Formats: sequence, C-alpha cells, structure tokens
Amino acid sequence: MDVLIAALALLSGTIGAGFASGREIMRFFAAHGPAAPAAALSAVGAMGVLFLLLCRRMEQSDASTLPALCRARMGRAAGRMAGGLFLLLCATTGGAMLAACAELAALVLPVRGAYALGMALTLALCLPASLLGLSGLALPGAALCVLLPALLLRLSALPAGEACFLPAMTPDLPVRAMGDGLLYAALNTAMLGGALPMLIALPPPRRRRAVLLFGTAFAALLLPGVHVCRRHRAALFHQALPFVALGRRLGPGGYGLVAACMYAAAASTLMTMLCAIMRMLPMGRRAAALAAAFSCLLFALAGFGPLVESGYPVLGALCAALLLLLCAAPARHADQYDRPSAR
Repeated sequence: MDVLIAALALLSGTIGAGFASGREIMRFFAAHGPAAPAAALSAVGAMGVLFLLLCRRMEQSDASTLPALCRARMGRAAGRMAGGLFLLLCATTGGAMLAACAELAALVLPVRGAYALGMALTLALCLPASLLGLSGLALPGAALCVLLPALLLRLSALPAGEACFLPAMTPDLPVRAMGDGLLYAALNTAMLGGALPMLIALPPPRRRRAVLLFGTAFAALLLPGVHVCRRHRAALFHQALPFVALGRRLGPGGYGLVAACMYAAAASTLMTMLCAIMRMLPMGRRAAALAAAFSCLLFALAGFGPLVESGYPVLGALCAALLLLLCAAPARHADQYDRPSAR
C-alpha cells in the first residue's frame, strides 16, 4: 500500500494545470509529430532516474531536506542560495496553481466574488491535506487517474475536424524530441525536489517499485494525451489551452469534465508545493504551514498568466540546472558547511 500511495503522490505533483489543459503536452510532446512518443518515453524514463538519483544523493549526504542537500553538495553560501531558489520555485508554482483554481471557480460558480471565494476555499482545502504527507497527496492523484482517462477518451472520440495551414517545417528527429522530453523531466523534478524527501522513508526496493508504478501510470495518461493533441493538431496548433478548446465541442457536461480535471490537477500540484515548502522551512510545523500558505497566496495575487509566462520558466530553468549539478557534484563533509566557524 505504501508503494501505491507514494506513486499516486508523485502523480499528484507532476500533473498540474498545464498538463490537464493540454498546453504542456502540445509544447513538449505533440509538437514533434511522429517523434512525439520518443519525447514522452524519454520524459517518463528520465523522471524516474532523477527521482531515484536525487533520493540517493540525499541519503549519501545524510540530508533530510533539499536545502540541506544543496549545502552538502555546494557548500554553505552557494547551498543557501540554491536552496532559496528551490523554495522560490515552489512558492511561484504553488501561487500559479492557486490562481488557476481561482480562475476556474470564477468560470464555473455563478456567484459574485467567485474568484476570491475559489481561492479561499482551495487554500482551506489543500493546506490541511498537505499536512497529511504522502497519504494526503495520494487522494488527488487517485482522482486524476479516474478523471483524466474519462476526458481523454471523450476527446479522442471527437472527429478530427477541418484542417488548417500549419507553418512549413521539416519532420523532427527523435533525438530532438527526446531532448524536449529530458527538459520536461528536469523541470518537473526540480519542481518536485522539495517534496521528494518523503520517499526516503521507503526502503530502496520499495522506493524503486513506487517510481516504476508512477512511471507506468504517468505514461498511461501522457501517451493518450499526446494522441489527442496529434489527432487534433491542426485545430489546436494556435490554442493556448488545447483541451479547453476541444472541450467546448463536448457540450456542458464535457466542458464541466475539463474544468474538473484542471481543478484537480492544479489543486494536487498546489498541495505538493505546500508540502515541499513546509519541509524546506526551518521552523515548527504550524508556523511552516502558515508561511507556506502565505507565500503561495502572495504569488497567486500576481495572477496565473504572468507567473507561468515569466516567473516559472526562468526559475524552472535555473533550478533544473541546479538539480543536475546536485546529482553530479561530489558530496562535501558535514564539517565543511555545518560546523560553526572558529573565532
């Protein structure tokens, strides 16, 4: 059971609003045409390797949090700066997901002040669940395993529709597609890095089984999503939210299913970010929970669009590079970063 819970928790953090809306699937995978499966499989495989490698590095460095691993691998000053960047990435991502939930509430709830109400209710729901750790994160992961296949099945049944002119381009090589898959894996692992210490509690064999189960479930959701985007690629090429655009053709019930998938995906990632921030902050459990909620709320006030268009890409790229450095750099001894300096 602990293997299943851990796999669902990883799924909760990986599948966010960008995945459920089809935006990430189109950008990183379906845009490569026939080479899209190579991008998808490389992303799934690389994420599994990075998850296990990062946990292994934490064990080798005797680090229980991501900032502690940064100090162990990079030294005191550089490690603190790197840990701060990972913390900022989690707060930015959590804020974007909270803003996404609020926007969905404003679209669905026919009441005045639905945006603020949706934000408050989402935070009130996600914060207690994030305090439960892996078991709390597994719940939305299980919901996504039900909602997303139902949505993708209905979208794949839609007729392909009218074709439109696409920009002339040469077919992508599998190597280029795999590069995008590796980039996707690095970005997502960097985003989830703060929550990965929860996996260290599992013995290595069970941890590997949890990551394998996660990879299987994620591939089972990603590949049908790629199929839907490729089938409707001509109509979705210029759409910011591909599945939302297709969902309008399903009628009110189908559009509601799209909204439910996006809300569950955004809320699940928000919960993961809250859990990661609480683990990275050096304070008591209640104080860390309040600080995590406040930091996500602060960034959410900037709105979903600005965060995903400017804040997240820059921070994500920096943290992905730091993640690769953490996995490759040799560990320093504890006395190099934890011992008080002599006077």
